[in-house]
This record gives sequence, C-alpha cells and structure tokens, in this order.
Amino acid sequence: MHDDIPDLGPRKKAAKALAEQLIKDARITVAPVSLQQVIEYLQTTRELDVRRIEVSEKVSGLLVVCNKLDGEYATIGFNASHPWCRRRFTIAHEIGHLLLDHGCSGGEGDGSHNETEANAFAAELLMPRKLLKKDYVSSPDVPTLARLYRVSDQALSIHLMTARLI
Repeated sequence: MHDDIPDLGPRKKAAKALAEQLIKDARITVAPVSLQQVIEYLQTTRELDVRRIEVSEKVSGLLVVCNKLDGEYATIGFNASHPWCRRRFTIAHEIGHLLLDHGCSGGEGDGSHNETEANAFAAELLMPRKLLKKDYVSSPDVPTLARLYRVSDQALSIHLMTARLI
C-alpha cells in the first residue's frame, strides 16, 4: 500500500459494525431487511424524513441535515425514477452517511472514503452477513437470494465476495 493512500479497512469495519448494531436495535431478524422498520426505529432517536425526489437520472439520492436550536433534522431523498432495489440501496447508503456523521463533500479528499464507508454500511444493512451466511448455505443461488434480500444480483454478488461467503 502507498503511504498516501489510507487503509480503509478499519473504517469499513466500523461502518459494518454500525449497520449490525442498527439491525439489532431495530429488531430485524429475517430477510429482507425492512427499511420501513429501520426508519421507524431511527425516528425514535432523531427527526428523520425519507421522501421521493425528482432529480437527474445521474443522482441516486441525497442527505440534507439541518441543525436547529433543539437538535438536528435530516431528510433523505431518493430518485423516484430508479429501480426499486436501487432505491433501497440508496436509502440505506444515505442512512449510512447520516449515522457515520459524514459532512458535506464535493467529491474530493475524504469524500470518496465516505462513499466507500456508506456503501459498506448499506451492503451490511440490506444483506446482513449473519443472515446471508445462513441463507446462502440453504440456497446458494444469486438471483434467488437477490430477490429474497430485495437487492440487485450485482450488489449481492459483490457483498458475497467481500463478506467472503464465496
């Protein structure tokens, strides 16, 4: 590894651990992970709104956090024109940014690391390794598992490899 390239391993592990804790706190025990249940749990501890937005096809979603005198208010917007499984990943990704306290980034510096962390968080939230490991043993078919977890075949394949299940 080059000296100027940070090791994202610990940051990705922390993001995955945060997703695991959220699953536990939201009392998710089976696939597919209910984002509605996750959002409702998060709304017990913070002001959070999730809504469809009409934006350019290039934009998957966004997170807006506003500080008020009595706390913080967050809105997650997701592209209404994207496929359903993409919207789920986008919402999970933006929840990752929120919980990981990622500030605004213009795509430079720490921004790409934040994106990597948010992706690791989203993958673990939607495809929890503990559940996926059990389900993969009983049904090692990517399209079937992708439908069960309500994610794309590509997202599932990548997560199966990064989780070292295949």
